[in-house]
This record gives sequence, structure tokens and C-alpha cells, in this order.
Amino acid sequence: MPPSVDSPTTAGVPESLLESPSFQLERLRRRTRDEVEAALATRGTTMRGYWVLTCLVDRDASSQSALSDILAIDASDMVRLIDGLEAQGWARRERDPKDRRRQIVTTTKKGTKAQAELATLVSDAESAALDESTGKQLKHLRKLTRAVLVAVPDNAQGA
Repeated sequence: MPPSVDSPTTAGVPESLLESPSFQLERLRRRTRDEVEAALATRGTTMRGYWVLTCLVDRDASSQSALSDILAIDASDMVRLIDGLEAQGWARRERDPKDRRRQIVTTTKKGTKAQAELATLVSDAESAALDESTGKQLKHLRKLTRAVLVAVPDNAQGA
């Protein structure tokens, strides 16, 4: 059931906006981002840092450019994100022996452990942000967003 027009998050918002998918998605994005960023800040990282770390844990190693492409993050921002992960001791860079221009990024044992802990923080923060939703609603939301994301060509996505 949609929230009433009198709820704190929708007070004064025209009904036509409440029915707009782009408005709904932006409000949902902002709510979940704020919760997740606040939780991750307690561990000295950000949501995008968490994304990079998760890719590294999942893939064992990746080039900076591949990470930028996968996550749709600008290359210069990726450098700063990896700098932050290195400062935490969660990742390390090495020159690719086959192409000295490429940096291969890997996770450390400390990074793998941190990612598991951060995943719990992120999950809890997402649950808090969506606390009024039922498990069934969240399952449908995940299924719908995944279907939409899979249907969107890569060049149409942005960070």
C-alpha cells in the first residue's frame, strides 16, 4: 500500500510525482544511499568504496579500467577510491607484467574480512531505509530493478 500523502516523506508532494517512476526511484535512491553512507562512514569508507571492494573480493583481481567500466565510475574517481582502499589496507595495486601501463588491483586478507563486515552493515542499513516494506515487497523490488537494469544497454547507465 502506498504511503498516504500525509506521510513525512511525501507531505506536500503532488500525486502525479508520487506516481512517477523517476521520482519514486530518486526518493528511494536517496533514502537508501543516505542510510548506507552513514553506516559505512563508521568504518571510514563510502558506498562506492564498498562497491569496488566487493568487486575485488568477487573477482580476486581487476584492472582499474575494468573496475571503472563495471561500476560506471570515472577513471579519476576510481584512482581516489582505490587510494582510499589502499590506505585502509584493504587493497593493493601492482603493475601488470604483460602491460606496464595497467594497474592490477587485488584485495588483501584484511580487505576480504572488511568486505564481509561491510556487507552486513550495508544490508542492515538498506533494511533500515526500507523498514516499512515487507519481505515480499522487497523481493519484488529486487526482481523488478534487476529486470530493468538487465534490459538497459550498458552505454545508457551512469553512476
